[in-house]
Amino acid sequence: MFKKRLLSCVAILPALAAFSAAAADLPSRKAPPPPLPPAPIFTWTGFHIGYGTGYGGAVYDANIVLANPLLGAVGTRSFDQGSGWFIGGQIGYDYQFANGVVVGIESDMQWSEIGSSHQATTTGSNPLLFTHVNTRQSLEWFGTTRGRLGYSFGRLLPYVTGGVAYGEVSANGVQALAAGLVSGGSRSSTNVGWAAGAGLEFAVSNRTSVRAEYLYLQLPGVTGPAIGLPPPPFPALVGAFSTGVMQAHMVRGGMNYRFNGVGDLMPGGGLFAGLFEKPALDWTGFYVGVNGGYGGGKVGGVTAFALPGAAFSTYASNRTGGAIAGGQAGYNYQLSNQIVLGLETDAQWSGVRAWHQATTVGGPGAFVFTDTPNAMNWFGTTRARIGYAHGSSLTYATGGVAYGEIAVSGTQFAGALFTGSGSRTQVGWAVGGGSEYAISPNLSLKAEALFLNLSGVNGPAVGLGLAPFAGSFSTQRFTSNLTRVGLNWRFGGGTLAPVVAKY
Repeated sequence: MFKKRLLSCVAILPALAAFSAAAADLPSRKAPPPPLPPAPIFTWTGFHIGYGTGYGGAVYDANIVLANPLLGAVGTRSFDQGSGWFIGGQIGYDYQFANGVVVGIESDMQWSEIGSSHQATTTGSNPLLFTHVNTRQSLEWFGTTRGRLGYSFGRLLPYVTGGVAYGEVSANGVQALAAGLVSGGSRSSTNVGWAAGAGLEFAVSNRTSVRAEYLYLQLPGVTGPAIGLPPPPFPALVGAFSTGVMQAHMVRGGMNYRFNGVGDLMPGGGLFAGLFEKPALDWTGFYVGVNGGYGGGKVGGVTAFALPGAAFSTYASNRTGGAIAGGQAGYNYQLSNQIVLGLETDAQWSGVRAWHQATTVGGPGAFVFTDTPNAMNWFGTTRARIGYAHGSSLTYATGGVAYGEIAVSGTQFAGALFTGSGSRTQVGWAVGGGSEYAISPNLSLKAEALFLNLSGVNGPAVGLGLAPFAGSFSTQRFTSNLTRVGLNWRFGGGTLAPVVAKY
C-alpha cells in the first residue's frame, strides 16, 4: 500500500512543476504606488512684512498776518511747489476668498523729506535794498493704516486701498529787511487725516512679492504765533501764521515677504536663491511700453538789474515737483551668462516745476506781488541698459543722454515792475536703475528710479519804475529725481530660456 502511494506522488510532481512555470508567466497583481501629493496652489492669504520707497509732493500754501496800533496790519499769502523722498516699511494681513477676491489690512511707517522751501536773498549797491527770506513746510514722517481690496489673477494682484493717515507737519519762516523789519514764526504738530490709492503687486515666488503703488495723503496744516520786529521806536507787530492742508501725491515701489515659513530668509532659501536662479525666459527682443510717476528736485537762479546810480541782484532757490507720464521703446539682448544688454528711448510729458507765488498787502504803498514759475514741460532720454536676469526678473542699471524743454518766467511788483522769461530745449544726461518682472511671456511690470540733469536757461529781464532799466536772469542746472512705474510688451513672446538636461 505504501509503495503504491509513493509511486502516485512521484507521478504528480511533473504536473506541479508545469503549473508553477505557467503561474510565473501571469501578470503581477502588486498594489499601485500611492499618489503624489497635489502641487501647492498659490494664495495671497497670510501675513506680510516689507519695505518701500518713493517720491511725492504737491503745492503748499501759507498765510501770515501781523499788526500793531501804529503801523496797522500787514498780511502775506504764499504758494510753493513741494516734493521729496520717503522710505519706510509696512506690515499687514491678506485673505483670499475662493472666488479670487482679496481683502486685507496694512499699516506702514515712513521717514519723509516731502515739503516746500523758498530762499531768496537780494543784495545791492544801496544797503536798503537788502532782503532775505527763508520759508519751509515739511512732512517729517508719516504713517497710514489702510484696508485693501483686490482681485487675484494668480500671482498678479491689482488692488485699491484707503484709510487713516497720521504724521508730523512742521512750518517755519523768517524774513529780514535792511529797513529794520524782522519777522518769523515756527510750529510743528502731529496731525491725523486720510489716504487713498491703488497699486499692483506681483508674487515673484511663493513668499516674496514686489509692488508699485500710487497713494494720495492729506493731513491738516498747522497754525502758530508770529512776530515782527520793526526798527525803534515802533512797537512789535504780533499775529499768527497758518498753512493749508499738507498733501502729497506719491509713487512708490517695494517688496514684501509673506510669512508661510522662515526658509526664504535663510542663506540658500528662496529669497536669496532667487538672486542666482536661472532665467525663466529669454529677454532678447524689441519692446514698447507706457509709464507714469513723480519727480522733483531743487533749482536756483540769479536775477540782476542795473540803473543809473544803483545795482542789485537776487538769488532764489525753490523746490521742484510734479507728475510725469509717457512711453518707452527699446531692445534687449540676453547673453548666455544671464547678462542682458539693451538700448531704450523714452518721451515724457512733464508737470515737474518750481513755483513760488507771494502777495503781501499792508498800509499805503506796502503791496508786493511775486510770481516765479519754472517748468520742465517735456523731456526724453536715450539710454544704454545693462542688467542681470534671474528667474522671471531683470535687475538693471541705465544711463545716457537726456533732453527737454525748460521754461522760466518771473514777475515781481514792489514799487516797480520787474519781469523776464525764456524757454529753451536743453541737453544733459540721465542715470539710474530699476527692476523688471515678467508677468507673462509678453508682459512685464517695471519700476525705475532716474536722476535727470539738464542745462539751465538765461535771458533778458526788464524793470519799469520811474524810468526803465535793464537786467538779466540765469538759472542753475535743472535736476530731477524721478520715480516711475510702467508696463512693457515684448514682441515675440519672450521665449523660454533653454533647459539643459542633467543625468
